[in-house]
This record gives sequence, C-alpha cells and structure tokens, in this order.
Amino acid sequence: MTKTYLKFLLPVLALFAGSGLSAQTYSGPRAYDGVHKNEISGYLTGGFNVVTDWFFGEAATYTRHLSDRWSISGGEQAQLLKQLYSQDVMGTYRLPFRYGNVYFDGRLLLNRYNQWRVYEGIANFSISLETPHFDMRIGESLIRYRMNHVKDKNGLGTDAGYTEPLVMTFGLGVNILPRANKWNLGLFIRNYDQFYYENWNINWGVRFHASLPLDMKLFGEFNVRPAGSISQLATRYETSMKMGVKYVW
Repeated sequence: MTKTYLKFLLPVLALFAGSGLSAQTYSGPRAYDGVHKNEISGYLTGGFNVVTDWFFGEAATYTRHLSDRWSISGGEQAQLLKQLYSQDVMGTYRLPFRYGNVYFDGRLLLNRYNQWRVYEGIANFSISLETPHFDMRIGESLIRYRMNHVKDKNGLGTDAGYTEPLVMTFGLGVNILPRANKWNLGLFIRNYDQFYYENWNINWGVRFHASLPLDMKLFGEFNVRPAGSISQLATRYETSMKMGVKYVW
C-alpha cells in the first residue's frame, strides 16, 4: 500500500516542482512577487458574541520573504473587550505549479484569555492549495490549555491543564474573479482564523480585497459563527467584521 501511494505521489510532486514557473507568473495573497521582500498588514475587527457581548480589537503581522519559496512571519492581536491577547509565529514553504501555489505552513500560537486567566498554546501544521478562483486548507493542531492558581477541593492553589492532541484544520474559499485581480469578492467556510483553531465551530463569511496606490491593498471580511458543535442550525455565537490594509516594500 505504501509503495503504491509513493509511486503516485512522487510523480505528482515532481510535476509541481518541475513546472518552472516563477513567482511573478502567479501571485497569490501570500506569494513573493519577486521585488518586495517585506510585508506588513494590520486590521481592525469588531462584532458581537454571546459570551462577551460587543467587542473590538486590532491585529498586525510582519512577513519577510527569504526567497521566492520560503517566508517567515510574526503577528499580534489585542481584543480589548474580550480581554484576549495573542502572538503567533509561522514559517511557510511555497510550491508553485501551473495553476497556482501549494503552501506548507508551520505555526506556533499563544493566546491569553485575561478575564479567565487561561493560556492557550497551539502548534499547527497545514497544507493549503490556492488557484485563481479556489483555495483549500487542511491540517492538524495540538492545543494545550493551562490555568494558573486554581483552587483544589482543599482550597489550595494549584495549576490545571488540558490537551487536545488532534484538532483538524479545514477551510474552503471561492473568488468571483481571478485571485490576482485588482479587486475581488469571495465566500469562505473554515474552522480557524489567524489567532485561533477550533474543532467544529465553523465560520461562514464574505471576503474582499482591492488594490490601492503605493503598493498597498485593502482587505476585509464579514464573518458569522453559529454556536454548537457542527450544528449550523444552532443559535448564532458571533458576528464580526474585519477591515485592514497590507503594504509591501
């Protein structure tokens, strides 16, 4: 079985790697364009959920393209009314092929839920496919929760923790125009965002981007998260809006 799988997989990878296309041939939202090695993006987000009521916050990410294939990035988030603070770091390898790009991502993420004094650590590995009109992501996360100074049954302070060893990452998206167009509109469904990975709380939404002068790009999305485990007929958990700008140099 393994030999049969490898006989199929290796020629496919060789075809992708040997396609000979440069980064300038097709440029997805994360692809190096051959000129600008640095990217910085920031956005504001706000909305309402059933736990914290209204919320708003900001996030920013810096990306450095080490080559046309390799990049590293780091980001932060501050959700003020949620009292949620996040940091992440990610390494990416891009594999171009005739119709788009395949990305291999490794990410480490730390969330601090200040109101409940809970730390959440996440290690994620994902593979993404991006074509002009379609994108897909699949991966796995290991999630560790930790709470300090929890009182035990004797009233003494102790630490508590819990690990979710296998949390699947999945996402699908579609664009109405080719991805490299100066403006675009699309739909998405996923169980993750830049600063969280959850098992079955699925997001549905609308996204857009538009090119601006001076190597800048406007982007945003409208996002709905129903409550419940997988049940998309359950009551609404959260509705949010994101709006930001990316600049390259």
